[in-house]
Amino acid sequence: MLTSFLPSSPVKIDFELVGPEAIENSLAGTRQGEAPVVLEANFSSFDHPLEGDLPVKKHLPGAIQIHPSYLEAGTDQSKYYPYYSCPQDGNLLPFPELTAALERLGILPGRSVLVYGTEPDGTMAAARLIWGLLVAGVETIRLLDGGIGTWLACGGETVGTIRRAVEMAEANPAPPAVAASWTMRSDLLATTSEVREISRHPGAAPSKLVDVRKPGEYNGTLTRYYPFFSKAGHIPGAILQGDWINLMEAGTHKIGPALPGVRERWIDLGIIDRDVEEGRTTLTFHCGTGWRSSLSFLVATLLGYQARNFDDGFYGWSWNGSNPVSYVEPAEEALATEHEKA
Repeated sequence: MLTSFLPSSPVKIDFELVGPEAIENSLAGTRQGEAPVVLEANFSSFDHPLEGDLPVKKHLPGAIQIHPSYLEAGTDQSKYYPYYSCPQDGNLLPFPELTAALERLGILPGRSVLVYGTEPDGTMAAARLIWGLLVAGVETIRLLDGGIGTWLACGGETVGTIRRAVEMAEANPAPPAVAASWTMRSDLLATTSEVREISRHPGAAPSKLVDVRKPGEYNGTLTRYYPFFSKAGHIPGAILQGDWINLMEAGTHKIGPALPGVRERWIDLGIIDRDVEEGRTTLTFHCGTGWRSSLSFLVATLLGYQARNFDDGFYGWSWNGSNPVSYVEPAEEALATEHEKA
């Protein structure tokens, strides 16, 4: 009997895209004491350098600059992407450590959070943060669609300095006096055993596995996408969505305008069908390390579908030598599966 990956009583995800006007209203509320947390998703490394000084010099007032790896390693920057030594380094912190790390930034389950991204990969970095916050149990999250570029284009107020998550956490190591009540959203996180079951029963399992990587990573020809592992290929049964950039509007990196086109493309690829539309089948997304697939998770959520993210990704899957890896094209794989059934 196949396991159902649908929650018995799905909990609504309070996540929305917003524009500059909503951010302005939230910042005004902050000044009046309502205090949502504003996070600047900042991602720069030797293989993804920042473009110019725009993200460094201009920030939203009151924001906290946070690297997505803060949710994976806390203040230990020696383990931040791309300095992973094993798949676990790229996974979310264990739940008690994750919530403690958030509390040190003033983030609590019932406190609303606003996220915006910076260049060059700000939307992906913001998506990774948002997915991690949702898994931790943060109840209300908004994303500035188009990130800092959208804010600057409308003449939004900026400041030249910003608080940084690592520095704040190191200065505030003690837990709050009153413990917060966190509830982990494990229904948003796919495990390796669940992915293995989906892979073994493509088309029959109550979830579809969707690969959010480049075609060369999928078919095994692109082996150096990451600096810390060189394996390529794909999890058998996974449907190739393609890389994360085709989930956004070209030029603006906005998610909202791209949603209708993404939905149509997903229908054409067989990612969306009636079972997905009617909530009987979940979409389980994966990439290399769980970052790009976080964006697919958010897109699916905005489209109204049940979705999860496989945090281990292909890095964790291929790390375990007992897990099968396929290198054939999707049509060839489907044909091979039919021959096996026969």
